[in-house]
Amino acid sequence: MPQTRGIIFQPVHAYLYNKVVSVSFEEMIPAVSIKITKESTGETVYSQEYMSPAEASIDLNIQDSGTYYIEIISDKISLEGEFAL
Repeated sequence: MPQTRGIIFQPVHAYLYNKVVSVSFEEMIPAVSIKITKESTGETVYSQEYMSPAEASIDLNIQDSGTYYIEIISDKISLEGEFAL
């Protein structure tokens, strides 16, 4: 019997290019916070709250190479991911 499959809508997309994290929002979110931490130290290297953002660019050029975590949190969503610089 064929299985019905659905597409999961992602309200936020994040991309890394040349140590710049670009975050784009596919739907209007009234308030969202973005936090980036370094895995090896647990240090928060970026933390910012945005009001109704369409996109955000986060320059991490001054950060050392390593593994980092990003958290994107609002009252409706909580997303997290890992990336390497």
